[in-house]
Amino acid sequence: MTKALLLTLTVGVFFGIGLAIPKYIHNKKKLLAFTSGMTFIIMLYLMFIDLLPEIIEEFEILENKVNFFLMFISIGIGFFLLKGIDYFIPEHHHNHKEEHDDLIEHNNHHFHIGFITALSLIIHNVLEGISIYIAGTSDLKTGLVMALSVGCHNLPLGMEIAANMEATTKNKITKYITFFLLVFSSFLGAFFLFIINQELNKFIEGILMSITLGMLLYISGVELIPEVIKNKKEATQKIGLLVGMIVSILLFLI
Repeated sequence: MTKALLLTLTVGVFFGIGLAIPKYIHNKKKLLAFTSGMTFIIMLYLMFIDLLPEIIEEFEILENKVNFFLMFISIGIGFFLLKGIDYFIPEHHHNHKEEHDDLIEHNNHHFHIGFITALSLIIHNVLEGISIYIAGTSDLKTGLVMALSVGCHNLPLGMEIAANMEATTKNKITKYITFFLLVFSSFLGAFFLFIINQELNKFIEGILMSITLGMLLYISGVELIPEVIKNKKEATQKIGLLVGMIVSILLFLI
């Protein structure tokens, strides 16, 4: 059980590497264009190839049609919950007046994207940490493969979040607390089960994963798609989209 718990720290290592990379790249504009394109594709993979099939399995939708509606209700809760949080987060505007204000608001806009993306991924990683722990207690090798595959898609997501949140020097405390929770969120999920020594109810896990899916849908549709459209002529974004496709294919084949 202890070895299965430690597996979840592997996931955090990948996130830590992804969060550190933007510090060593000076051209933030090109990095943001690259990471937004890459993350958009990986987010699609995460939602529809990884998360949605797992939710369907957890809810046993084919056996119980009522759970089908519960899944959609939970997805809606996640979507509008993040929309509500989004509304109350300050300094998030698209209309700019002066050049100086334009730069400040542009940076705050990117910080905002990074923050709400991190918020949803923390919840997602807590659940993934629980899944890795459960798999690892049954078979350590299976748990290790699962941890490595999760880590692989956490690395570029970490890059995206750090690149956006590094756009402004304000909110340093919020930034570092968010980074800490991202790195250790999988471990915290597994540690919770380790302490109570019980498995999470599949129905509850399905509800929580559906809420997470709704949050990711909000980020992709409301935040990332406008960024991708805005940077459609940027060569670095096109490279990011291509890298995202390659990473998603590799994750599918693992």
